[in-house]
Amino acid sequence: MAEQTTEQTCPQCGADMPVDEGYPVWCTGCEWNVAPELFVYGLGGTAARRRELAGRHAEGTFEELAREGTQRRRAWLTASYVLSYLLAFTVHGLSLALLGAGVGLLVAGGGNPVAWVVGGALVLLFLVLLPHFPRLGSGVPRLERADAPRLFGLVDRVAREVGTRGVDVMVVDGRVNASVLTYGLRQRVLHLGLGLWAVLTPQQKVALLGHELGHFAGGDTRHGSVVGSALHTLRLWVEVLRPERWSGRFTRVLVAAPLTLPYFAAQSALSLLERVSLRGFPRREYLADDLAAEVASTEGARDLMETLLYARRIDDELHRLAALPRPDETLWPRLAEHLAAVPPRERERLRRVSALEWHQQDATHPPTHLRIELLDRRGPSAAKVELDARTAKAVERELRPSARGLARAIAKER
Repeated sequence: MAEQTTEQTCPQCGADMPVDEGYPVWCTGCEWNVAPELFVYGLGGTAARRRELAGRHAEGTFEELAREGTQRRRAWLTASYVLSYLLAFTVHGLSLALLGAGVGLLVAGGGNPVAWVVGGALVLLFLVLLPHFPRLGSGVPRLERADAPRLFGLVDRVAREVGTRGVDVMVVDGRVNASVLTYGLRQRVLHLGLGLWAVLTPQQKVALLGHELGHFAGGDTRHGSVVGSALHTLRLWVEVLRPERWSGRFTRVLVAAPLTLPYFAAQSALSLLERVSLRGFPRREYLADDLAAEVASTEGARDLMETLLYARRIDDELHRLAALPRPDETLWPRLAEHLAAVPPRERERLRRVSALEWHQQDATHPPTHLRIELLDRRGPSAAKVELDARTAKAVERELRPSARGLARAIAKER
């Protein structure tokens, strides 16, 4: 850990400021220089920035859950959840209507060539626009249960505690992130980023799994089979019906002009389903955090949220270490050592900066400091799943081949 070498006097309030070599000097009392990258001196000038970046829905959902509590609440049967399914079933119903109309014309058209042409065109259109379920490509490196039984066993334990089932396959990459997706009709996939996994403590790892599996338990519609495939279908509709695809005066008159109205209808439906399915994300993230706290302890979930504040720095350090000669699987322990060396005052500064700039992992996540505050309001809780040292070492051994290959792959990207 970096040593405090000296102290300086705050030019704004006169308080003493400990100095950690290599890190910004800032005042705990008045927050002078707490965010030099934002040119913020104190909190007074940040109110407009907060309102601008907060996102009304994420903040409103926070206030609701802070008032009513998060425990045993789930994202099922909210208005956005129900509406997203209604829209998705409507999209799939229209696809089936195309098939029915096409088959009807082919059967009832007799020898009418027009009926055959139109009917055949509708059936072909259905084949193009029928619901497509994303599939995991054969070239994607993956871990099956036989490759990592202890890791899959840990995932299964966490899944049982949050009220869902585990995953069928894992994809390990170098990102400072993790996510879950549904492929095909029911195949569940956990994408595990070693850039994040490697720097977490055992209970933070349990919290990460609890959060990701909590999306399945809580009702994450956007990447599910029904809504996810409807979004995919609508994107195909928009692409096929796009008038700009047709060039030339003749084709524009006969093809592009009649497609204009259906194109805008498909574009509007896609925008609506995108907005509705996204609207439920803040609630799902907050409630997934609650499940993480339930399974790993509130402290473990809160520590995980704080680690996410360093995601960008972890990624920068990862690529710096990967550029060193002959990187191997020791890249990941060295990355963890780098994070552990961050002094307490710098950690506190980053927590305060996250509130100033409303730090978010991405557009679908609520501001991180609101997630931390909601966990604080939840109160302390004991862990239902503990990752003991023996299991942690066994999991690390199972991930070693992936860790070695990813270290080399990241080095080649430099």
